[in-house]
Amino acid sequence: MKRLMFSGVVGMMMLLIVSGSLYGAESAQVANDHLTLAAVYEEKAAAQDALIAEHVKMKLEYKDRFFINEKVTPLDKVRAMEKHCDAIIESAQKQKSELLEFAKWHRMSAAELQGM
Repeated sequence: MKRLMFSGVVGMMMLLIVSGSLYGAESAQVANDHLTLAAVYEEKAAAQDALIAEHVKMKLEYKDRFFINEKVTPLDKVRAMEKHCDAIIESAQKQKSELLEFAKWHRMSAAELQGM
């Protein structure tokens, strides 16, 4: 009876060791997946920077470029263009902020899995 009990305990210990190492490998893969997603979100946030810069420049240049006088380009068209650019800038800034928050969350999740 003691021998059977001993082999059962040894078997359970072996099972725990094997499953622990499998969990460790799986955990490392999940951590890498989190880091990959964080990088993707950071890349998408950088793309928002380009969109923001494009519309800031467009807004600044539009009036200088197209507004000669009220007869050629009515001021309401200039205001409409500024409103268009402001909406895109605001939306892109919000999107960038959300993407960076996702990246931050994924990096923290990876760190937790890595035991940091």
